[in-house]
Amino acid sequence: MDKERIVSSTQEQASSAWVGWLNQIRLNELFEKLSTQKGNLAEAMASMDDAMKSINNLIITNRGGGRGIHGFIAEVAETGLENAKSHLHGGPDVCEWINDNGAVDLRRGNTPIQMKFVQSEYSLKAVSTHLKLYSDFISKNGVYQIPKDYYDTVKRLYGMSQQEASRLTRNGDGPSYSDWKMVQEFFASSNVDINDLEPSEFEYAQVQKNAIGKTMADKRVELQHEDERIRERAYRESRPTFSEGAKASAVAAALEGASTFALSVKRRLSADRHIGDITQKEWIEIAEESGMGLVKGGVRGGATYFMNNFTATPAAVASAMVTASFGMADRAYRFRSGQIDEMVFIEESEMVCLDAAVSAAAGFAGQTLIPIPVVGALVGNIVGTTAYELGKDVLRRNEQSLLSRYAEEQEALAAELADEYTECITHLNRGMARYIDVLGRAFSPDIDVAFMGSVELATFVGVPGREILKNKNDVDDFFLS
Repeated sequence: MDKERIVSSTQEQASSAWVGWLNQIRLNELFEKLSTQKGNLAEAMASMDDAMKSINNLIITNRGGGRGIHGFIAEVAETGLENAKSHLHGGPDVCEWINDNGAVDLRRGNTPIQMKFVQSEYSLKAVSTHLKLYSDFISKNGVYQIPKDYYDTVKRLYGMSQQEASRLTRNGDGPSYSDWKMVQEFFASSNVDINDLEPSEFEYAQVQKNAIGKTMADKRVELQHEDERIRERAYRESRPTFSEGAKASAVAAALEGASTFALSVKRRLSADRHIGDITQKEWIEIAEESGMGLVKGGVRGGATYFMNNFTATPAAVASAMVTASFGMADRAYRFRSGQIDEMVFIEESEMVCLDAAVSAAAGFAGQTLIPIPVVGALVGNIVGTTAYELGKDVLRRNEQSLLSRYAEEQEALAAELADEYTECITHLNRGMARYIDVLGRAFSPDIDVAFMGSVELATFVGVPGREILKNKNDVDDFFLS
């Protein structure tokens, strides 16, 4: 049994199994992320559904009347959308609707929020009114939330110089110089800082009772698009990378280099020969063999990683293909250099491919039967390759026994044929001698001798007796009758 072959095959399958495990880890993580994201999207949509139910109830009860209902709608919509966005990324509820007509409309963690959706003065006057009633609101980390489009305008006017503002002219819904003055006076005369304001997820027009249905539907579509981006990002992160391929090549090179070194050293040891007895020349040979092992391992790791990830080839099969390619290349070189003939090249190439196929099948079966990363492939390869080598030993012994028996039979047959050949030659020589004697008499100058010799020759060569002219009467009868 070729123990070195078993060790080498096991190391090769260990490298391929590790590469396959890396690939499986990435796929498992991707499947887990996609499965989790499916639940996240469901929770986000549920949050939007709950918000829409509450909004419909507000519209039915007309809470706040014609001038105030949009404020309550904004509170519910803001809560539902913020929580939906959090759920979409796997987070918990982040916003709570207080719903008590008090100083706080929403609460985001420890941050109290007062929403002001008032059309006049970009909601800033409503902020001042609230702050007069609850002067400690900001000191308690409170934040005022105003419509998104209002906040963008306020922030723009807040950071604008008077010279720039003087060029503003009211054009449609655009801000004017008087709007700039109002904003500047608001921040100068109040204790409100620009950072005490934050934009809502919605614009003022979007939370009106005749527009909120479409607004929430549009927000649902935005959430679905964000979900698609999250899934796409998860897929991109799960794809094979050059750095991971380089890592696989490095590990495979280290494994194969180490196993080659160990086998090279062991090959030069015996019961009465230790490591200290290895000569300098042998150490150079060991280094060369180990270096070649490193190269082969690096190529094996890189090729296996590439085929396993980009051509859907199982890692065990990919490694076997690399092994067979190395073996074929070696035989082809030896054949071209005249070291082996065509028949040996074909036979050894067949055995190389068969060995690689057995190793791949055993590793694949082991990984299937023992679903433990790497371990299953190693156990399968060891068992399969060992059984294969034992089978080859048994077949080799049977073959040798058969060949020995066949050689003995051929030898006995040759001796028997030699005796028969000798006897045949002797008989042939005697027949030839008699034939020449008879032939000589048949062509004798003496006519009587020649006539009798002709009769004897005809009888010798097998002419029927009734057709032979044996005397003068037979001759006369033949020619005259």
